[in-house]
Amino acid sequence: MKLYKKETDEKLEIGQVYYTKRFVLTVDRALCKGCVLCELVCPRKAISLLPATEAKGKAVAPKIDVDVNKCDYHGICAVVCPFSAIKITVNGEEGMPAVNKGVFPVLTRDIEIDSAKCPKTCEICAEKCPLSIIDVKREGTKTAVDIKKELCAGCQICWEECPENAVKVTKFIEGSINIKPELCPKGCRKCLDVCPVNALYIENGKVGANNNNCIYCGACQNVCPEPAALEINRTAVRHSPSESGAWYKGLERITSAAGLNKELAASRAVKARAAVNKLKESR
Repeated sequence: MKLYKKETDEKLEIGQVYYTKRFVLTVDRALCKGCVLCELVCPRKAISLLPATEAKGKAVAPKIDVDVNKCDYHGICAVVCPFSAIKITVNGEEGMPAVNKGVFPVLTRDIEIDSAKCPKTCEICAEKCPLSIIDVKREGTKTAVDIKKELCAGCQICWEECPENAVKVTKFIEGSINIKPELCPKGCRKCLDVCPVNALYIENGKVGANNNNCIYCGACQNVCPEPAALEINRTAVRHSPSESGAWYKGLERITSAAGLNKELAASRAVKARAAVNKLKESR
């Protein structure tokens, strides 16, 4: 077995090479927003965040680092990344071993588009998207809105801004963010500098947060010099069906023991309803 690690400003790549298999994990630095989810969910603690930096007087989100000696290439980090910045390949083919083996579910990215409702000259959704992943195309009198679903973090800004309600986006992480402006260091705006979806704002000289748009990724927490000033509480994650122990452990790390108990209770309720329906059908 051979291990290797390559890193540039654009990409981090680590690999594990055997005689018959080659596992590669890559991190696209342009897509990575320095959030905390991959670090939280990694069961082997192979992912860490490098210290945040500054450029031109503004905070720069920290880069993630991956320990080539700890990574097992299951792809759990790739599953939970809101920005699809992490990719796993096996023998050159992209995939998520953790999902393929049933160890982990897939996050639910629900996006509905009714292009027939779009005004002929409107491009508000594309203009307002903080991640620049929406493209509006026109052919004659027809308008087509294309959202790169795999890159959508679920901030719902396009939905809020659409004058005709032609776009609907459902968050895949639920929760809340609470900022205590009285604890913020005077003049500090680091959280605003790194928020990938513009969910933070300044009002009357104080930092505030829009829970409707926040995706609870934790990028703001990573640069906040006063941890007590900013609190993120993740309560649930929307995903495909899974009863894997590995997923439950990951969910608890992302949310909390309460979040895990909520999911377990929902799972038991679903099973109970299914059992009752089956019993009715057998009669």
